[in-house]
Amino acid sequence: MAKIVIFGAGRTGSALLRILEKGNNKITIVDENKEICDELAGESNALVVHGDATDPAVLDELKLKDADYVFAVTGNEETNFLASIYSKQEGAGKVVSKVSEAKHSFLLERLDIETVIAEYTLAKELANRVTSPIIYKMLNPLESDVEMFEKTVDRGMDGKKVGRINKEHKYEIIALFQEGKFIVAKPENVLKEGMKMVIIRKSK
Repeated sequence: MAKIVIFGAGRTGSALLRILEKGNNKITIVDENKEICDELAGESNALVVHGDATDPAVLDELKLKDADYVFAVTGNEETNFLASIYSKQEGAGKVVSKVSEAKHSFLLERLDIETVIAEYTLAKELANRVTSPIIYKMLNPLESDVEMFEKTVDRGMDGKKVGRINKEHKYEIIALFQEGKFIVAKPENVLKEGMKMVIIRKSK
């Protein structure tokens, strides 16, 4: 279960919340629009915080150092900048910020903050529907009950073979990632602690 903080409950933030909730994640979503917050609080299991994402008092209450993921996707680019930089400085895991221009993206990436440019992301998403329609359907939670995710090999899996782990956990490891390289997973491959696995399974 990942701890996730989302700044912004607009179209992007709300859609992200609905998707991530299906993975039983612990989610906090922050927005300064009280009406939107009240609506989300009534239909979501997330912790909904009504407040300003640039207010230090609000940010401190969120305990961002414990967050595995932070998404700054408000409609205000300055707010996204400040919230994402603050989150990274507090020690949050992966921080992602929505930006409007590539030059802003370069600045944030120097601070180890991932960025998405809304128009580019949408264009890429639409192109994927055309170039890889079956893969798109498989990964779209609205059209498929199959999900793909990554997992780190823990101590309990260390030294075990892929085939055994697949049977124990009822999923399919399709690729392994270690030392900057991907390999296609085979049943006889031995797992090592810290290695990343790409897994496909039926959604719960």
